[in-house]
Amino acid sequence: MIDSMSKRIQVTVPDRLAEELEKWADYDGRPVSNLCAYLLERAVSEAKREGEDWSTQQDGETKEHSKGQ
Repeated sequence: MIDSMSKRIQVTVPDRLAEELEKWADYDGRPVSNLCAYLLERAVSEAKREGEDWSTQQDGETKEHSKGQ
């Protein structure tokens, strides 16, 4: 579920992906931005289920840096 307080972000994607997203959004009868928000939320939830944990990261720290690489 998307929170009622939303933050706008701008994303640049390849033309081919934009066309696929537009087709998918049209098929679902929703705006592309709404479809993208849904897909991003799903991807974050899946990453968390798979054990990704960026909650302990400090600003500017990367995944590799936090592992000591």
